[in-house]
Amino acid sequence: MEHKEIDHITGTETTGHAWDGDLKELNTPLPIWWLWVLWITIVWAIGYSVVYQHWFIGNKVLPTMSEWTSRGDVHNALDAAKAAMAPQFAKLEKASLDDLRSDAALSKFAVKAGKAVYGDNCVACHGTGANGVFPGSGYPNLTDQDWLYGGKLEDIVETVRVGIRSGHDEERTNTMAAYGDDETLNAEQIKNVSGYVLSLSGGSLKGADLVKGKQIYLEEAACNACHGDDGKGVTEIPGAPNLADKIWLFGGSAEKIVYSITHGRKGEMPAWDARLTPAQIKAVAVYVHSRGGGQ
Repeated sequence: MEHKEIDHITGTETTGHAWDGDLKELNTPLPIWWLWVLWITIVWAIGYSVVYQHWFIGNKVLPTMSEWTSRGDVHNALDAAKAAMAPQFAKLEKASLDDLRSDAALSKFAVKAGKAVYGDNCVACHGTGANGVFPGSGYPNLTDQDWLYGGKLEDIVETVRVGIRSGHDEERTNTMAAYGDDETLNAEQIKNVSGYVLSLSGGSLKGADLVKGKQIYLEEAACNACHGDDGKGVTEIPGAPNLADKIWLFGGSAEKIVYSITHGRKGEMPAWDARLTPAQIKAVAVYVHSRGGGQ
């Protein structure tokens, strides 16, 4: 028979484990109340899984005693919220933009609803504050006054609806030529015209000939056709940016300007009319317009 060692101080049997010779582990049993709690929780877990938990075998869901699910609660809450807002959304869908301007209560609802739509669909590119993700990377700031396709409420609604270079039949588009890739201008000409473009907003490019750059801007490249003789953009041509301010969609450094003129720019925005309802499009347009950048 195996000899059981008893600790002479506590009178408790040891496990046989020892450290540093004299430090021994006692084989102290768990309290009875703790064991009862353990078994009760096990029984409770089994009962809970039978009544509520959905088990899967492959793609098949095994039935439970209760039809309640936390997912069902979420769906019910969402359905209730939609039902509560349905009258306002119906009113918003029928309302004209002039109605929104004159109806303060409906406009307030549109801003709140539009914020939710914006949060679900727009923050990835335009940021939580609508000031763009990573300035200079092609994601527009919606809180300034620089609007390539118009900043009026009507313009924003249309841009959200059809997108920009989105493939939509009514997409908004305007192409920045790739003067280097198309071999319209050589490297020296691109450097000179880039320097001139930078000078319009107070910047500079070392080694650039501004006189030649202006000539290229007005003649060889005909940049003024879209950007105007003064570089402030031709308002009648959607998508033609103002080059005389310091707002740059793709960055205003010398390297970025040279890249833009060499390779062109073709930013895209998806069309939302297939995903959002007309009321949601109006709402998100009103919210964007309310951020302070709308014209």
